Amino acid sequence: MKNIKIIYNKVFPLIILLVLFIFINSCKKIKELDQDPEIEPLTHGFKASAAIGYCASLTSTVFKGGQLPDNVIFQTSSNDEYTSAGTIFVNITESNPLPFNNNIGQIIIGGIWDDNDNCGVITIIFADIDILSGKYKFYGIHTVPVIEMEENGNILTLFAEQDIIIGEGSDTIINLNLSRPQFNFELARLDSEQPEDVFIAVKQNVWFINIDQKNTLSDIYDDSFIINGGGQILEVASSSGGILYHAMIQTEFIYSTCSKNPLNGVAFIQNLKAGTEIDLGNIVLNFHEACDGKAYVEVACGKYLSCNGKNVNLNLN
Repeated sequence: MKNIKIIYNKVFPLIILLVLFIFINSCKKIKELDQDPEIEPLTHGFKASAAIGYCASLTSTVFKGGQLPDNVIFQTSSNDEYTSAGTIFVNITESNPLPFNNNIGQIIIGGIWDDNDNCGVITIIFADIDILSGKYKFYGIHTVPVIEMEENGNILTLFAEQDIIIGEGSDTIINLNLSRPQFNFELARLDSEQPEDVFIAVKQNVWFINIDQKNTLSDIYDDSFIINGGGQILEVASSSGGILYHAMIQTEFIYSTCSKNPLNGVAFIQNLKAGTEIDLGNIVLNFHEACDGKAYVEVACGKYLSCNGKNVNLNLN
């Protein structure tokens, strides 16, 4: 009996330690699977796409001779190579906002246009407007091709990671001086196939924006914008040290209908371990017509497992 008591006194503390170890590690594992969705890269991609879509729609209106909103001034310039050229000054105010952005400031757009094919190339400076919520300075875009599609009259534009200017830039980018081969090369980018799968778009670093102006050229806010694309506007690290990517397919917004969230489409966020292809977690989001600033988590796995079936805040304003 004495021997049993001695063994018990020795073993029992070890059992307690083992239980505590299992409990602590189980809690750690549960915590790892209970992470809030990290949507920052999606916010970057959506806000940048919304801003560039706004500029493309406005540019098309300007060069087609449409009535300009009262916050826009167009200064023409001579260019023997193209039908039209000039600089567009856009004053962003509370009554004339940039979609999904609360800043007040100025956008400057330089452009050249060919009336024969209803197409052009623009460059954009976001002078004092913060697109990416204070952490980074999204200065502008080098070159953005814009075309009016023959089949439906809608506008198509795109931008890619290499077009983005982060930090400081130069006002000289406004003075577009493209040769015809350079102009044609920019327009040819629009012939690329738009992604239809978030798992393909997530690594492409290209964003297509399709715009239906609804025959109201002077009112950009009732335009329907549909975004297809994804990748990274900036490299964003997750709380676990992974690198975050995003994608959007058929992501539609109409700002006058809802200024808080897209109305349709799918988004995807992927968290890859830095320097590898190891998937730490991913989320598939569905947008909905309810204007509540949220999206529904259709599928989540890895560290975001607990987000399944939840509505998450998009924080787009």
